[in-house]
Amino acid sequence: MNDFMDEYSFNLIHTGDIVKGKIIKILSDGIIADINYKADAYVPKDQLSIDPNLDINSFFKVGDEIDLYIVKREDENGDVLASKVKADTELAEEKLDTVYKNGDILSGKIIEVIKGGVLADILGVKAFIPASQLDIHYVNDLNDYLGKNVKVKIIDYIPNKKLIVSQKVVLEKEKLKEKEELLKTLQEGQVIQGVVKSIAKFGAFIDIGGIDGLIPLSEISWSRNKNINDILNIGEKVDVYVEKIDKEKITLSLRKLIPDPWTTISIKIKVGDVILGKIVNITTFGIFVDISDGVEGLVHKSDLLKNIKEYRIGENISVEILNIDVNNKRMSLREIDRSNESYELEREDLNVSIKDILQSIK
Repeated sequence: MNDFMDEYSFNLIHTGDIVKGKIIKILSDGIIADINYKADAYVPKDQLSIDPNLDINSFFKVGDEIDLYIVKREDENGDVLASKVKADTELAEEKLDTVYKNGDILSGKIIEVIKGGVLADILGVKAFIPASQLDIHYVNDLNDYLGKNVKVKIIDYIPNKKLIVSQKVVLEKEKLKEKEELLKTLQEGQVIQGVVKSIAKFGAFIDIGGIDGLIPLSEISWSRNKNINDILNIGEKVDVYVEKIDKEKITLSLRKLIPDPWTTISIKIKVGDVILGKIVNITTFGIFVDISDGVEGLVHKSDLLKNIKEYRIGENISVEILNIDVNNKRMSLREIDRSNESYELEREDLNVSIKDILQSIK
């Protein structure tokens, strides 16, 4: 009779039931929860979450209300043995089925790296994210994503058997939306800020907010044969000029934001000056020498000290200024004997780095 009255005063529970519990104590190996029954429920640590790296004290606090699956009504200590993991799994099944059919987005956390991908905690259920579906770009080290929150879409689902999700499809959709919004406002002639994404021999790709624009090699600097890596670094923020928009193909320019070196060259040098320059091009009729960043002059083959075939691009050469035509951006030079070093202006004395120029105009 007393046993009957005891049970009558509390909720009746059975193995397999899912009940609400309020955390009343946090232990090193689990938690104790009040489930409005004559005995409290004990939930072991491995039944609190599918995350093997779970920190109980960081994730749970006294007073939290959680769903619990009754594993055993009373154990040898008189406590109810319960599982949050099993409760989450059962409660998630119906929601997962609906989300899969509707193509909705779910939030989760990556909890483990396994062969071929990672496992994520999605609604308390383990979901597999293949490495190819983890990001838009190739993922070199899966461990970099461990512990990170993700937004995913279910791409394959069989209840209680298989749950495969993708973050890549979500990111691609977000990027497409960003592109559409940006293209509505982007205009040729506009100056915007971007981030250097990658560098190639033919130019640099700049992320300008959902769209990758290209700065061709010719638009990096006024100088020919300039090493892009001396000017830009991957991950660096940089202001760029929108040169051309052709549907989704964006051509950018860094050079357009830098003053034309020809506009100030007459202040720096004059006819008769001797300068140490660098060979940037060799033709059948002569060689072109860069004497200041982007300012080139021609040494006709008749004004060279040796056979034109003996010169190499990148080689330094001492030249005298014979003529300066600023309007047509032309300069005539002649090679002089290097032994007359005392009259030579160093090419570097005439140059200011592109990075310095960009900083000065911000």
